[in-house]
Amino acid sequence: MKQQTINSEATVSGIGLHTGEKVTMTFKPAPANNGYKFIRTDLETHPEILAEIVNVVRTNRGTTIRKGSVEVNT
Repeated sequence: MKQQTINSEATVSGIGLHTGEKVTMTFKPAPANNGYKFIRTDLETHPEILAEIVNVVRTNRGTTIRKGSVEVNT
């Protein structure tokens, strides 16, 4: 399957649709077969969560993925 990535890092900020909280996301280029990875830089250990179906825990009004006790809501 053909894969693509972005050329350079890009950062966007805004207000979360469902939470109303300020959010900043940084997108970075990735090597082939890396997949989508969310890194919680707001937490001390910077835990990573892969965007894989096995990590989906909720799908109401968005998607929530979890690894251990750490979640990302999209």
